[in-house]
Amino acid sequence: MQIIKDCIQGDEEWFRLRNASIGGSSITYILGRGKGRKDLLYKLAAETLTGQKEDSYSNANMQRGIEYEPMARDYYSIVTGHEVEQVALIKSDIPGIHVSPDGLVDDDGAIEIKTRLPHVFVEKKDSGKVEIGYIRQCQYTLWVAERKFCDFINYCPEMADPMTIQRLERDEAMIREMRIEVTLFLKELSSLVKRIS
Repeated sequence: MQIIKDCIQGDEEWFRLRNASIGGSSITYILGRGKGRKDLLYKLAAETLTGQKEDSYSNANMQRGIEYEPMARDYYSIVTGHEVEQVALIKSDIPGIHVSPDGLVDDDGAIEIKTRLPHVFVEKKDSGKVEIGYIRQCQYTLWVAERKFCDFINYCPEMADPMTIQRLERDEAMIREMRIEVTLFLKELSSLVKRIS
């Protein structure tokens, strides 16, 4: 595992390091085994063949998340008393696998921040449940970053009590399934690239 700190998430070097590599937000497509998986396969094959990262989808909610993430990180530190270390990227020893966590906590933790609109924050706080896609993303982070827990954070700066924190411990069975499915996906990717080139 290699922790990269000398670039900024979102800059040109960060995108270069992530080129043709599976990140945390992609794991749910691989496990889903549907159209999303196939689309990801072709996207990563194209990145491998061109050496260029394709543009990612973005919307107003995603931009809101980028804007408020530093505030959420600071608030988490105040509430928990834990310092959060920002890193750009963590690359696995297995080529083609990386994660870009929202922060590392102490020697064995990580955080994943989701900035919510007020009505979504209320809904998530009421249900108390973390969506399966985000559970998978957190477990992928724990696998790649070799951590024991991930604090999943819902944050909404408009609320008087703007944060919920749900701790997710390592789920070894899910991580084992990820390891198998990612290995199969990388083999399929390699085969596709060889056929096309």
